[in-house]
Amino acid sequence: MKRVLALLLSLLLLASCSSFGDLVRSQVDGLPSWVHTPPARGDQRAFVGTGSATVAYNARLAAYEDLLSQISAYVGEDIKPAYYRELTTTDHIADFNLTVTGEHQRTEKGKVYVYVLARLDATLLAARQTTTYRKTLEREERIAALIATADSAYRANDDTRAIACYLEAAAIAAEGPVVEKKHESAALAERAIGYIKALRISFRRTDQKPATVTVQVRRRRRLLSSRVVNATVRASYEAFNSLGESYDDYLLFNTTTVGSFAFIAHNQLIAVNEPVTFSLDFSDLFERVPPLPEALAERVREALEQVSVQLPYERSALLAVGSLYAEIQQYSLAGSPLVDKLARSAFISTFERLKTDLNALSLAATDRDDQVIEIARRLDSGQRIFVGSVGVVVEDWAYDQAIVVAVGRLELYEIGSDGVLFDSGDVEAVGFGSTIEQARTQAFERFGTIAASRCLSYLFTF
Repeated sequence: MKRVLALLLSLLLLASCSSFGDLVRSQVDGLPSWVHTPPARGDQRAFVGTGSATVAYNARLAAYEDLLSQISAYVGEDIKPAYYRELTTTDHIADFNLTVTGEHQRTEKGKVYVYVLARLDATLLAARQTTTYRKTLEREERIAALIATADSAYRANDDTRAIACYLEAAAIAAEGPVVEKKHESAALAERAIGYIKALRISFRRTDQKPATVTVQVRRRRRLLSSRVVNATVRASYEAFNSLGESYDDYLLFNTTTVGSFAFIAHNQLIAVNEPVTFSLDFSDLFERVPPLPEALAERVREALEQVSVQLPYERSALLAVGSLYAEIQQYSLAGSPLVDKLARSAFISTFERLKTDLNALSLAATDRDDQVIEIARRLDSGQRIFVGSVGVVVEDWAYDQAIVVAVGRLELYEIGSDGVLFDSGDVEAVGFGSTIEQARTQAFERFGTIAASRCLSYLFTF
């Protein structure tokens, strides 16, 4: 009888454990039984997070991260960014009524292992799952609507809109789970890439001297009309600012309903002998929608680069060689004429940078009427000359820095014509340096460069 009672007690003891296998595992591993079978009431869900590190603090943080990963998988969304700080500082998450109810720590071979037991409200978790599923369905609807718009746009030859719709749908799909495999981010991005690779940019009616060209966007496929409408194209090129410094400039064009546009370099200081690069522009889309996963984004960039083309050109002002001259006279703060020609040298150098021939002409006369008479005597009919002067108006110091301000203007004359062809207006330039002489030199040189940029703008548009 005693043996029967002992056997029954043993069976009852084993039954109180979650399972005999878990009990054995716990005994062998030296771990609490809840590590293998987390206990919870009917209205709760239990999770066990595991972490390891050489320091107990870091192992505990790793266990919390594992805990959040399991909950994220359960509800169908990544909750780590929203709840990591709350959990690691309070052992609690209010939105799920989560409480850490158990922790076990052991050390093995110099490594610390931490196990944390957390119990959560099952109803709150289920509600979060329902919200996630609802978001998934909403995501599916948005993707389906974008695909329908893309297909309609493609039939209307609006390929870039179709591409934009597929890329936006891919970005939406990357935000969370989707139901249909064809709505996954990778599949949608592949459709966009396929449409991109089917496009090409080409030229017709090219005139390299003034850098103008008709640009068209076409499909390589011939099943439908090859013309691509409403495509935004970026024209990128190197240009110079008013101080003669180079920078990257661009213009945006649209093929409208004709599938092409006329490119004209509206920036008159566009660099010469440097190509203009034409490429499809989706900058507005990329700024508006969430980013794609990097691997997909890189594939999209590579596809777009394959569509871009370059237009070589040799741009120059439409003037006869040897027909343009320049004279700029310089004056000190006291109004005395200066011998050096810093402003004129910078003026001519800027013209040369844009492949425009300009010759220096020194005038003896300083009065404008006398200069006009001297010019008429020394130059032939039809030749042109920029004539002007620049003088120092300010010389000062600020924080051990010399400052010089120079002001002047230039006018363009043509021999045999009456009046002034072009007036630069007042040009002000400021120079800095450790000495007044250095600041004055910079001010005169900057004046020459700024004045040249204004004059060049006229020469390339008259």
